[in-house]
This record gives sequence, C-alpha cells and structure tokens, in this order.
Amino acid sequence: MSIFNSNKSKKSGATRSKPKKIVNKKKPAQNRAIKKRSNPIKLNPAKLLAPLLAIGSGLKNIFSKSEKKPISKRVTIQPQGKKPEVLGNPALRLEILLGLFMLAFVILAFRAFDLTILQGDALQRRAQNQHKKKITIPANRGRLIDRNGKTIAISMPMKSLSVDMDLVENPTSLARKLAPLIGKDRKQLIRKLKQARKGSYPVLKRQLPPDAIRKIRMLNHPALFFKPQSKRFYTMGEVTSHVLGFTNYQGIGVEGMERAKEEDLQGQPGAHIITRDRLGRLMPKVQLMTPAKPGTDIVLSIDTTIQYIAYRALLKGVTKSKAKSGFAIVMDPNNGEVLAMVNQPSFNPNDLANSSDQGRRNRAVADLFEPGSTFKIFTVAAGLDTDTVSPETVIDIEGGKFRVGDRTIQDFHKGAQRLTVEQILQKSSNVGAAKIGLKVGNEAMEGYLYQFGFGEPSGIELGHEPTGSIPDITFYKQVGLANRSYGYGVTATPLQLASATSAAINGGLLFTPKLVLGRYENGKFVPSTQKDPKRVISNDTSAKLRKILETVVGPEGTAPKAAVDGYRVAGKTGTARKAIPGKGYVKGYYYASFVGFIPSDKPDLVIFVGIDEPQGLYYGGLVAAPIFKEIAQGILPLLSIFPTKRSELQLPEMIIEPLAAKDTPLEVSLMGVSLDNAMSQLAKHKIVPEVHGSGLVTKFENSGRGPAKLFLK
Repeated sequence: MSIFNSNKSKKSGATRSKPKKIVNKKKPAQNRAIKKRSNPIKLNPAKLLAPLLAIGSGLKNIFSKSEKKPISKRVTIQPQGKKPEVLGNPALRLEILLGLFMLAFVILAFRAFDLTILQGDALQRRAQNQHKKKITIPANRGRLIDRNGKTIAISMPMKSLSVDMDLVENPTSLARKLAPLIGKDRKQLIRKLKQARKGSYPVLKRQLPPDAIRKIRMLNHPALFFKPQSKRFYTMGEVTSHVLGFTNYQGIGVEGMERAKEEDLQGQPGAHIITRDRLGRLMPKVQLMTPAKPGTDIVLSIDTTIQYIAYRALLKGVTKSKAKSGFAIVMDPNNGEVLAMVNQPSFNPNDLANSSDQGRRNRAVADLFEPGSTFKIFTVAAGLDTDTVSPETVIDIEGGKFRVGDRTIQDFHKGAQRLTVEQILQKSSNVGAAKIGLKVGNEAMEGYLYQFGFGEPSGIELGHEPTGSIPDITFYKQVGLANRSYGYGVTATPLQLASATSAAINGGLLFTPKLVLGRYENGKFVPSTQKDPKRVISNDTSAKLRKILETVVGPEGTAPKAAVDGYRVAGKTGTARKAIPGKGYVKGYYYASFVGFIPSDKPDLVIFVGIDEPQGLYYGGLVAAPIFKEIAQGILPLLSIFPTKRSELQLPEMIIEPLAAKDTPLEVSLMGVSLDNAMSQLAKHKIVPEVHGSGLVTKFENSGRGPAKLFLK
C-alpha cells in the first residue's frame, strides 16, 4: 500500500513536475519574445510574411483546384536560440511568391487605373503639348491713313520669346544663358523660371530685336520657342499722337483712334501647330489650322502736312509765352471734317515709357474751360436771329461798368459810353454782351446754346468726351444770364466751341465733327456715314456775323495780329480769367484764345487756338492770334485758297518823302497810304486824328473846329 502509494506519489509528482518544467522553460522564451517585440528593428519574419502566406495559400488553392484544407499550424514554441524555419519550407515559399505577385498585380492595376482613367485626359494633353503645340497667330492690325493716303500708324512684325516649362531641366543654367541676351536681370529670371509651373509657357521677353533672336537660336535649347507678335509704329511720332492714341503690348488700342476703332482695326487671330521630335527639337513641318484675318484700314480726315504746321506753330507759341499748355484745331466748317488737332505738351507714342499723363491728355477734346469772350459770338447770334438787335443797334455800355444784382461787370477796355452791336464784338465789350443777353432772355438764350451743341458731346469718333455744362440759373437769372452772355458760368470743350463757331459762320448749319472719312474693305474704299446737319441760325444771320467778326481783325479790333496779307480774315478773341478750385477767379491766371475763319466772306477754314496760363502778355489777341496767323499762312496755299485782296507794297519813308513837293497839301500826300504811313506824316505836324474805318486813307479832314479826322477804306 505504502509502496503503491509511494509509487503513485512519485508518478503523480512526476506528472505534476512536467508542466512546471514547461512553464519554467516557456517564461524565458516569452520574456525574450517580449524583448524582441519591443525592439522595432528585430521583427518576427513569420508575422511579417503572414499576409503574403494567406494570399499565396489562397492562390494555391484556387490554382490547384483542390479541396480547402485547414493549414496546419507549425510549432509555435521554438527551442531557444533557433529562428523559425519558414523560408526553408517549399510550400511556404510558393505561397509567399504567389502573394508577392498578387500584391504587385494589385498595385500595377491601381496605377494603370489612375493613369488611364483618373489622370488620362490631363496626361494626354500634356503629352500632346510636348509633341505638338498650338501657337496663336496675331492678326495684322489695320493701318491708320491720313486723307491723302499717307500711312501714319502701321504694325511691324516682331517676335516674343516663350519657354516650355516641361522641357526645362535646369532653370538656373537656362537663366544664366538667357539673361544677357534679352536684357533681363539674372536673379529675376531665375525666380520667374522656378515659380513657373510645369505645363505652362511663360513669356520671357516681348518684341525682341533681330540680333537677339539670332543669338537665342544659337543656344539650340529645346524649351525655347518664339511667338509671332507685332509692334505698332507711328510714322509722325508726337505730331499726331493725340489723334491716333496708342496700343498696349498686346496690340489693343488704349487711347485715341486706336481705341475708338479697336473692333475694326484688330482683325481676327489665326493659329498653327508646331511639332517636336522625341528630343524636343522643332520639326520643320508646320500645320496651319486657321489663317489670321487682318484688320481694316481706316482713313482719317487729318492732313499730316497741316497737322505738322499746326504742331510747329503751337509749340513755338507755347514756348514763347511760357504757358502751361495749349491746343490748336483746324476744321472745314462746311462739313465738320477735322484737318488738324494738336496739343502741347505732347508725347511720342513710339516711346510710351518716357511719357506722362499730362502729355498724353488730348486737351482739345477732354478739357473743359470757361470760353470767355469767344462766347460772345453766340450771344450776338441769338440776338440777331431773334431780331432783338441788329448790327447797327446802339447799346449804352455805361463807360465799361454795369451793375447787375450784387455784381459789377467791367470791360477790359473802358471809356466808351455807347457802342453798336458790331462794335461790341469788335471791342469785345463784356457790358455790351451782357446787355444783349438780357434783352434776348434766358429761355431763348439757353435754347440757342443747346442748338449750337453746348451741354452735350460733339459726337466725334474719339469717344469719352465730356459734355460741358449749362447750369440752371433759375435762382439767379439776371446775374447768371449776364455772366453767361460773355462766356462765364458755362463750360465747354475746345472742339465744341470750334464746331459751334463753324455753324455760326457757315450759313447756320451745325455739323458733327468728323475724324473718320471711311475704310478699306476688300481693297475698296467705303466712305463713312454722317448725320445730316441741323440748322441753328438763318443764313442771313450767319452772313451778318461774318461781316461783324471781320472788324475784329481790323486795326480797331482786338486781333489785328491775326490778319493774313492778301486774305479776308475774321474771328474773335477770348481772354478769360481762370477759376482756381478753392480760390475762385485769381488774378494772373488766364486762358487766352482766338477762333478765326478764312476767307471771311466764304469760309473754308476755321482755326481755334487756346493757350492756358500764358506768362507776361495774356490777351488772346496778343498770344493766340499770332499762332492762328502762322498756321493760316502755312496751310492756305496747300489747300489752293488764293488771296482775294491785293496787298500794298509799303516803301520806306526815306523813299516816299522826297517824291512829295514841299508845298504839296497834306490832304493830297495822305491819299491812298496805309494808316501807319499816314500817322507818321501827321505826327510831324503834331496832329492826332480820329480814325474811321480800316484799310487805306481815302479822306482827311482838318477844319480846325474840332479834332482832325482820317477816313480809311
């Protein structure tokens, strides 16, 4: 029993001791496994390959078409110091290999789906761009031509440099080679190339000269290519700059006729395709997709010879008077065509970088000013047309001072008590014009001003034209109407005043100012349409005005310096004080102007000259009238307008005096001589006569009972 028990106890002890031994052996192994798992570098290969084993096992079962059998697990407890023998088993190696193939297949399939479906269109376009590139062909911009067929604006073919960023491998190296050739800063060029995204074609330089193009081509870089471009060139430079305007670097009109006729001038761009080989080199074959359609040639009313004469005379006059600015407009009063339009300061449209905002301003169209005395033309026209006054109507000008409400109107030239309507324009009396305006009345006067085109755009093709203003004077009718009658309290552009003057002296018809004569379509000239003129005043009123305004240019008028030898000249001076913002009318700031026409009996030309803030002499008859005369003398022969008066050849006094005997009566020696000659002879006798009329002496009276009188005709 005891023996049995002892054996049993031994047996049972032995039995119980085995698990303890196993547990004792397992603990170190588990501890080591924990230590191994805590080290990220030493991983268990069996666990790493487990997903591949599962994939491979699945593939093996599918391919072998065998029944699914549970995969027998290997001994998980390995002897200490031994690595699991996973790769040594052929079956496991097959499963791993199949798993790797399957994983690679899944990755490749997803990548193929991404390239063909998700990114397919974008990659296809990128590939086509690397092989073929669509290049826009700019349309040749239409020319601007003067009335005589001379080209004054034309587009010259040029090239711009672009780069294909897909073919740029080293932006820094490319920038170093290009920078000196295109005149760019190397660092800025490197920055521009690095910032450009792939698939883009940034422009590196526009309007390259031929020498730079030749040197760039010698680089033979596959990423560089040239795009056709054009550069606008203006043959007359700053002489015609304000009329023509200019374009930007894209060839789009910005100012002047370039902007006004952009739709006609620009044309329709075309396109062609260039091809590159696998190395990025250009193939010689070019495929034309759409041919470019050139723009339309526009014919202007400008005469470049007249334009140059006006430009030269104005530049001389502004420089001489040290004025702030000036303008000159030459028009045909019988159809509204503008023959010349110039401004000072000016600018060169071929060198815009050195131009200023003030230089680019077309003052003849864009500037508003108070006309001053030139506005009296329309006051008198309203008075004559309504039969309120006649040229012989006498107006009491009260010595040159007239009180209206709380204001006092004064004349520049004081002293006379009474003047006829003709003399009011001849002497430029503010008081006389104010009294005529008050006689006409506000309602009628305002109606005539609108009829003459004031208060609304003139309609010239340049566009962006201010309207000017005819303010409402309901609450100060008397003062407002009086001021308005001699050119204050209203604003107008120079072009509006030139157009209105044309209507006043051409028979009473207001034409829309015209700069465009027509266009060329398919080689044929197509004239532009023009609105019918509207009647403003009667033909009879216009004839009276012409006769009155001729006296202004006579010896007793305010503009004798506008007279042109051999021609009958008429016009009106203007000397207006300028209103300075915040200060009102300041002494020393004047706007001097003269608007005249030739010949006075049947006008073919209207010339309007304005000088802003002349220094020293500031009267329109002394500053603007001489410029008018110089322009007229230069262009009258060009237009085949011949003299209608026979000019007298004045001989020196030293030759004339001996011809008359000592006992020759003074009345006889004065006959047929000029006013200057007669005054010189009378001065020797200490006689100061009253002068009546203009021209040559026809009669001399000296009765002794009053002042001597000299009559001229």
